[in-house]
Amino acid sequence: MRKFLLVIAVASFTIACNNESKTDTNKDDAQLKGAASLPYVPAYSASFKMGNPEYSTMILQGSWKDWENNTMDNMKSWVADTIVAFHSDNSMIKGADSLIARWKRGRAKYTSVIDSIDAVIPVYSTDKNENWVLVWAREINTKTDGTKDTASVMETWRINKDGQADRLYQYDRQ
Repeated sequence: MRKFLLVIAVASFTIACNNESKTDTNKDDAQLKGAASLPYVPAYSASFKMGNPEYSTMILQGSWKDWENNTMDNMKSWVADTIVAFHSDNSMIKGADSLIARWKRGRAKYTSVIDSIDAVIPVYSTDKNENWVLVWAREINTKTDGTKDTASVMETWRINKDGQADRLYQYDRQ
């Protein structure tokens, strides 16, 4: 009888310890995969996954660190000759040489630049087969007269099949 009670006690204890609450993981998975009903249909895409982190490194080194250090000649290694850049001042620049010249003229207005990156996210559009890098940052620029400007900047970079940036959308808030 004692063996029988011992077996019942062990079985009850085992069942009690295994009483895990089950959650509806299918619902969570569907939300993570973007199955939510959107109130608008995105014109470009709603189908993204995480992209190549090496592209984030390329953009942060090239666009941000080289701007900060005033070494824009390095852009030739990561910018496509066919780049189209839409800047926050509503200007559009076509071609790597034109973009480099524009950025050199812009950087010459400052004696010092301090950038801080808030977030950088590489993404891949699965339906368009395109890589993008999204950057949110803050920039403190010291002009040649000593005055300082601070801006919050958001950049969206498209990376082409050759691994070079061929499109830029830039937005800022002073």
